[in-house]
Amino acid sequence: MSEKHDNTFQRRPNGFLYFLAGIYFFVYCKIKCHLKVRGVKPKGPAVIISNHASNEDYKVVAVSAYPRRINFLGTYHWFTFKKFAFWLKVIGVIPKYQFATDLQSFRKMQYVLKENRGMIFIAPEGTIFANGKLGFISPSIAKMIRMFRVPVYACRIEGTGLGMAKWSKRLHKTHVTVTTELIVKEEECGKLSVSEIMERINSSLSYNEFEYQSLNDIRIKDKDLAEGFETMFYKCPCCNSEFKLKTYGNTVECTECGTKAHIGVDFRFKWDGEKQYFDNYIQWYDWQKDELKKEMRDPSFVLEEEVEYGIDKDGVDNYIKVGKGTMTLSHNGWDYKGTFNDQYVEEHDDPAQVLLATLKTGLHFELPYRFDHCRVFFPKNGLTSMKWHLASRVMSELLAEKD
Repeated sequence: MSEKHDNTFQRRPNGFLYFLAGIYFFVYCKIKCHLKVRGVKPKGPAVIISNHASNEDYKVVAVSAYPRRINFLGTYHWFTFKKFAFWLKVIGVIPKYQFATDLQSFRKMQYVLKENRGMIFIAPEGTIFANGKLGFISPSIAKMIRMFRVPVYACRIEGTGLGMAKWSKRLHKTHVTVTTELIVKEEECGKLSVSEIMERINSSLSYNEFEYQSLNDIRIKDKDLAEGFETMFYKCPCCNSEFKLKTYGNTVECTECGTKAHIGVDFRFKWDGEKQYFDNYIQWYDWQKDELKKEMRDPSFVLEEEVEYGIDKDGVDNYIKVGKGTMTLSHNGWDYKGTFNDQYVEEHDDPAQVLLATLKTGLHFELPYRFDHCRVFFPKNGLTSMKWHLASRVMSELLAEKD
């Protein structure tokens, strides 16, 4: 682990820079998001949690609590970027390895709460599921809350999954609402069970982008709403072919069977022909995952592909590739066989230990931190990264069914 991540001290966000950033975020959110802030203002020491629908969520959370300063929890990957590392430290971002035990990060959070009497922000989904509704949240967040013994505020963010969808090549003007409520009082932390805390978290953060769209009559009039859609949605609902979708403008087309869907100003699909397969991308996402689950219920299921192996390196503004080989996912687990720094290796992960493989749509997927480094895999066909990600979700669900 880097020395930069090797202590428990955590600075408060620099007041002057946070003030300037707050003004910028406020103007940005008003213009780009037509942001509405509702509910209570958090008071420290406290934990703030939210759903995670887009890469812009930290901005709307910061504005919703402004001028109060927040120490945000962020993936350690960004701290390896030469152009970001210094500024992330100055504004007090806490580095965290995703979906891995990280005691240093935990101690830094404790320092903020106990020594600084500050506030920390956590997105407990751990990644952007980009399915238009709340994703899986590990009970580990409830266990942390019990140990922290401070008030917990929930910020429900609605609207960023439309104009700021994960697949979009650029941001589109939308309407975003952040609603903040106190869900756990300080004196309740040690009294509530993990399941009771989880019930409050899931209830307060639950959302549906298309229910929100209907209630607020949101219209997005840009002409490139579909571009990039094929990096997340890979299966055609008409012919069931995979990785045959292409996009242009507001249109999604299957090159195998010719089926076309057009994203309207209400962000809903209009299909050519009589059959209307899905009304919105939530339905497409759920169908795609359900189809994969049927496939994975077969005990002989195997997903295999040639990959390049990538890791973080301090001072390099991206992952560096250090090997190539074959990645296999089966009911026996995840298996990489190939090279790493010019040496042949075989790495195995028990399926129960991989809660989720995160992804960069169209490029790569990432397994939890292990072997003293991050592990990012670039499939030969980058579009398959979404299937690997979904397969990790499905595998976790199948294992949960057995418990």
